Amino acid sequence: MTTTARSQQPFFPCLPDLMSWEDWNGNLAIYYGQQNIMFSSEENWKEAAMNMMKMECFGAYPLPNPEPYDSWQDWAKEFTLSINGRTY
Repeated sequence: MTTTARSQQPFFPCLPDLMSWEDWNGNLAIYYGQQNIMFSSEENWKEAAMNMMKMECFGAYPLPNPEPYDSWQDWAKEFTLSINGRTY
């Protein structure tokens, strides 16, 4: 079996449209517990998002830059689609 970034990480089933930032960010930290996912307040979501983009575990994915997004939900939805695959 070939080892890829996708096969090493769990599927992330949390939809940002249905939860608060704290819940989405906290669940990401739980699902990727072996990583140092920054937990932050909603006001600092872009800083947390930028830190996630720099993490090696997400390096194989085309993560969206948070800067053009007005809401964390829009960014997180694209982030989730990127790590789960567009067929999700």
